[in-house]
Amino acid sequence: MQTFRFGQWRSALALFSVLALLAACASVPVGQPQPVKSPNDDYGYRYLTLPNQLEVLLISDPEAPKAAASLDVLVGSGDNPPGREGLAHFLEHMLFLGTDKFPEAGDYQQFIAQHGGSHNAYTSFEHTNYFFDIQAGYLPGALDRFAQFFVAPRFDAVYVEREMNAVEAEYQMGLRSDSRRGLDVLQDVMNPAHPFSAFTVGSLQTLADTPEQPIREDLLRFYEQHYSANKMRLVVFGAESLDELEALVTPLFSDVPNRDTEVADIAAPLFTPESLPMLLQVQPQATLRQLEVSFPVADYRAEYRSNPLAYLGNLVGHEGKGSLLSQLKAEGLAETLAAGSGLGWRGGALFSISIGLTEEGLAQQDRVLQLLFSYLEMLRANGPQQRLYEEQARLAELQFRFREQANPISYVSALASGMHEYAPVDILRGGSVMSEYSPELISELQAALVPGNALVTLSHASAAVDRESPYYEVPYSVQPVSAERLARWTAPEPDTAMSLPAPNEFIAEDVSLVVDESVAEAPQRAFESARQTVWFGQDTEFGVPRGALYINFRSPEVGATPQQAAAALLYTALLKDAVNEFTYPALLAGLDFDVYKHAQGISLRISGYDDKQQRLLDRLLAAIDGASFSEQRFINIRADMVRSLRNAVAKRPSSQVMDDAREALLHGEWGEQPLIDALLAMNLTALDTWVQRFWGGATAETLLYGNYTADKVEAVAERVSALLAAGEPPALPPLR
Repeated sequence: MQTFRFGQWRSALALFSVLALLAACASVPVGQPQPVKSPNDDYGYRYLTLPNQLEVLLISDPEAPKAAASLDVLVGSGDNPPGREGLAHFLEHMLFLGTDKFPEAGDYQQFIAQHGGSHNAYTSFEHTNYFFDIQAGYLPGALDRFAQFFVAPRFDAVYVEREMNAVEAEYQMGLRSDSRRGLDVLQDVMNPAHPFSAFTVGSLQTLADTPEQPIREDLLRFYEQHYSANKMRLVVFGAESLDELEALVTPLFSDVPNRDTEVADIAAPLFTPESLPMLLQVQPQATLRQLEVSFPVADYRAEYRSNPLAYLGNLVGHEGKGSLLSQLKAEGLAETLAAGSGLGWRGGALFSISIGLTEEGLAQQDRVLQLLFSYLEMLRANGPQQRLYEEQARLAELQFRFREQANPISYVSALASGMHEYAPVDILRGGSVMSEYSPELISELQAALVPGNALVTLSHASAAVDRESPYYEVPYSVQPVSAERLARWTAPEPDTAMSLPAPNEFIAEDVSLVVDESVAEAPQRAFESARQTVWFGQDTEFGVPRGALYINFRSPEVGATPQQAAAALLYTALLKDAVNEFTYPALLAGLDFDVYKHAQGISLRISGYDDKQQRLLDRLLAAIDGASFSEQRFINIRADMVRSLRNAVAKRPSSQVMDDAREALLHGEWGEQPLIDALLAMNLTALDTWVQRFWGGATAETLLYGNYTADKVEAVAERVSALLAAGEPPALPPLR
């Protein structure tokens, strides 16, 4: 094993110092567009293209304790040759195992680990992304090793069998994953001429090494064909100046071969025209009742400044008043709904709507689909709405303007992938920009969301099945949709409350920063009474118009028994459901909210832009004070919680171990079965009785920290006091 001695390190520093001096007079590359950055972003950025056409983004943060880098190659499982499913993934494994300059297989990994770093990679349908982080001072040595993977990798034959087994292990580990199992079914019913229909992960069978077809030769051929500098995007984040980073990166990565590889669109449709509409029924591993409706649509990634997929995903996935989900909940048919673009490829995408059904919703699946298609028809009838688009654009602009710093390793990985899709000026904001309203694109997208273009997938334990998927052995069935059933889905539904969203009352308007002459370094106790304490602190570090409000309600009625824990969990779930119609627009506006059980009570948390926080807090506290739950919502939410607890057996073993450790170590934590038993034994009357006891013994401790002035303390204390009983509180039982 090669070691990196101090003398070598000192020589490397000297070399990079010389390079830095040579570049000291360098400036932003002439004629090279530079990315627009957030006013709240104090990083330095430089975009450049190396002589070999490798596009690079440099990020400088002189105070960074860690450096990071990512290189994304525009190649993935969709490029696997026929008969070699998983080859792109296998190459990702083999690439790390030695280069001509650093031949020891573990040299890169050892160097990263010795200097406080981490490394990983992933393969998706279109991308293979490699990334690492490391203590900032050791970036030169790490980058030197990293670059060689793309200059002169060895792909030593001695490691072929080992890495084939590693790929097989990943495949075996996913056999119980419902997401991978669902993808296997989807790929089995796709157009076989589309690359997405092929198995992606790989296995010992698909990667078999035979004298007639040696896997290493296929690997080398794939690398030579697809790993080209013009298909790569590199992001480097370090404490060095931009000139120093450029001097470091340029010689290391300019040697990456440029084979001028072209990337062609995929002409084949994902589904053959005659195959849709289609109905799938799937038996999942988990206790699941899910309806997913997917529509093949155009590829809108080049129109990211218009982003019609985000516009429509926001409307269909909305959870506020008048939404599809609110109507489904009102009829007792569903608990959850999500919508947006999932799968995407060069030439198309899938727009998917996923609905978590109740037992009644499963029995009335055609009614659920009728409401879904009625909602989509309502959107088409109303046409594109510039008001709603501009509202989303405003929220996206606020999000970018007050962007918070991300973990460097995650940041560089995401940026490197996005550089393939966005113009250089938009690299930093491409995912959030909505600057070009295009009613034509929205109408075109809406026209594709019709029953005749739908793949409907129903996942539940008692699904009628007649076959198995090829790689994950998932029981499923596939059938065309009859004309009679299609008529039920498209029957007009005029008598619903479904409508377009109202204007969002929670969008921040005042984003100014408060300034007080004297501010304590740490939060101070600003209010105290027999049952309430308020701590206050004003932020002077981050300089953003945000704040966080935490109210910790403690009561003797939580923590001692599984029955108390179950009551607290069910109560908070019912509260969140009751306020969802008005808290969802707040969430869209950058106001995060949660109410949850803790060891000795429940907590209420609000965070985000401070401008409309008081309005949200007032409505939440009023809703808690006047909460009244219907029997149907109680039954449905309790059933959903029980199903979730029973699904713990489908978690990965590591997750189950962590759950068991939490139960053993933390006060008030109980295992799945005691909670299930307590929930099933509880009725709404018993819960109402517990709620009265909880608030009768409750105290409140509040932390108000962020872009606030001290006068907020009195207003918050006054509103919280309305929930608390008078007099001295009962003593809390000790934590165990």
